Amino acid sequence: MQTPDIIQVGADHTACITDILADAFAEDPCMNWVIPHVGLYPGFYTMLARRLYMPHGLVFMDSEARAAAMWLPPGVDHRVAIGLDQLLLVIRLLLHSGTRVLPRLEQAQEVMARRHPREPHYYLHAIGARRGSQGLGLGSALIKQVTRRCDEERMPAYLESSSPLNIPLYQRHGFEIQDEEPIGEGGPPLTFMWREPRQAQ
Repeated sequence: MQTPDIIQVGADHTACITDILADAFAEDPCMNWVIPHVGLYPGFYTMLARRLYMPHGLVFMDSEARAAAMWLPPGVDHRVAIGLDQLLLVIRLLLHSGTRVLPRLEQAQEVMARRHPREPHYYLHAIGARRGSQGLGLGSALIKQVTRRCDEERMPAYLESSSPLNIPLYQRHGFEIQDEEPIGEGGPPLTFMWREPRQAQ
């Protein structure tokens, strides 16, 4: 299997990154529970990429645009301040799915904020491959882009796994399960994983 060519991208690749992640998370149990309208996923990831992840320069994809990952460096707040784009997404979600989604959104935000580590770390917010390109080693290649930096800087890393299917991949790269909690009342589990830096190769 050919080693994927991973590139670091900027704001001019926002549309491509969000298209990849929207497809990758189309069948994700936690995303489907919190945001049942998959048609909103491109807008959701566009909002996150533009307002939080692109400005900090840790967004990657493979050169064939099959997979992508968005990280935050240590010391950067992972929360997104409420803005017009976020409010418009919520309105569209309410029109599609009704008011039942509001408690789910609130609960998911509360769980993730409460569980987020306070000590400095690299944060892997989203990683995924298009559904037709999974199982090709793309996720591993994307993870290594930043875990190498973690090891060089002696810095830990953190992620929330929104699907049990992805946990073995993260474990192969040194992430260990810290705990698990439903993303909201009656929702699927969110698994919190932490990686201590390894001896740099």
